[in-house]
Amino acid sequence: MSIKRNFADDLDQGGDPEKDGTSDLNQYGNLHDKWNDIQEEYLKKYPDLETEDLYFEGGGFEGLLERIAEVREMTVKEIRAEIRNW
Repeated sequence: MSIKRNFADDLDQGGDPEKDGTSDLNQYGNLHDKWNDIQEEYLKKYPDLETEDLYFEGGGFEGLLERIAEVREMTVKEIRAEIRNW
């Protein structure tokens, strides 16, 4: 039995690791951990994002993904895949 550490773990379950890039998350605990490692690079690549968009206030990690998706005009699912495959 695995223990889920946070809400983001619920959202990241399932899928084929070879097809959706989840095998890259093996070195990370979850998408949130990977995000912590790549967020500076992500900001450099997407300067239209404000530092304030990346705070975990109001909605936690899911809220952060929603803000990024809104600014980038993408879905949350697309943002998750982008982070997962970074």
